[in-house]
Amino acid sequence: MAVIIMGKAVSGKKFPAYEYVCAALIFVGVSVFLLWNPQEAEKNYTTETTFSGLVILLGYIVFDSFTSNWQGELYSTYKMSSYQCMLGTNIFSSLFTGVSLLMEGLLFSNLIVCLNTPALAYDVISMSVFSMTGQFFIFYCIETFGPVVFTIIMACRQVLSIVVSCFMFGHPLTAQSFLGAIIVFLAIFLRIYAKQRSRGSK
Repeated sequence: MAVIIMGKAVSGKKFPAYEYVCAALIFVGVSVFLLWNPQEAEKNYTTETTFSGLVILLGYIVFDSFTSNWQGELYSTYKMSSYQCMLGTNIFSSLFTGVSLLMEGLLFSNLIVCLNTPALAYDVISMSVFSMTGQFFIFYCIETFGPVVFTIIMACRQVLSIVVSCFMFGHPLTAQSFLGAIIVFLAIFLRIYAKQRSRGSK
């Protein structure tokens, strides 16, 4: 839902009614899947922690939805390729991280630790390679299919990864979690059906 609203704000895009319905269903499904946990409900959280967590969550939603829409706008306006966008993003990220580590006095000490610990360096390089591969798919997906489809894929990935983790490590899944997953996948199939039907009527 946030991606659609941000798409209207950034690019002035118009979305059909079924996009709003599907986005709302996915939002509800993911919320039920992730938040409706009886064990978490029994824990006591302070008002300050809850409020600060809500602010951080809202900030994440706003900036995350803005990023994918802004990338889509760059692709359509300046005819950038996904590789150019990925290069620019990673150059800025590297500079931002490098300057932060340098100001904190941790840049050279971290480099020395990596050089003196081959296993750590191997893990860091491996993680970087897998992250780079994932970024290729992310930027290509946004360039080809747009930010809305990318957000749906990420929501499905989140639900599926938690389900697989629960089965692999024996974590319990409540009936509410299954209900949330069913709502998410129902919304996706509804979107596919509505899109195909709208194409057939043209």
